[in-house]
Amino acid sequence: MGPKLKTYLITGIIISGIVLGLYFYPKPSVFNESFEEGFGEWIADSDVPLDPNTGEDVFWEVTRTDSVSYSGSYSLNLSIDGRQDDGTVWIERRIAVNPNSNVQVKISFQLYSEFESEANDIAGVCAYLGTYDPEAEADFTRLGRANQVSGWKEYSHMTNLNTGPDGEIWVAVGITVLWETYMSYYIDDVEIIIS
Repeated sequence: MGPKLKTYLITGIIISGIVLGLYFYPKPSVFNESFEEGFGEWIADSDVPLDPNTGEDVFWEVTRTDSVSYSGSYSLNLSIDGRQDDGTVWIERRIAVNPNSNVQVKISFQLYSEFESEANDIAGVCAYLGTYDPEAEADFTRLGRANQVSGWKEYSHMTNLNTGPDGEIWVAVGITVLWETYMSYYIDDVEIIIS
């Protein structure tokens, strides 16, 4: 076998190995939601204090709206009465994965603030990536201030997880109160990548 033929043979083996590796290497799972058809698989949840005037939880809600959107026609509006200087409101969803696997999970989303505020931290943007349903403000990681810009800003969070025997992960994004006032923000174009 001549040197030219050997070179072609080795090159062919290397290219075949790369092609097979790409074919059999697990591709990431990607989940996108822009709320054009409702909430999708997302549900609203909160951890809020009692209102001392009523003895009930402070007002909060998550609604689908067409008043502001990053893409398409709809987004979700997260609102909370923050006058008790506490509370977190979020959307969450469960995703089935292979049990007892090590995965990397990344979530990114757009958040809309009606105005920029450098003087006051009005609300924080928060996210959760884990193996159980988040139920408390302490479950979340704060990603930054909500009023960094007037308009849309992208936030993201990434972590590595062992999926455990249940074969599920939970993801959530929301806002947390930092200032004693009513507040309202919009979320759109949520993307989750599991690899």
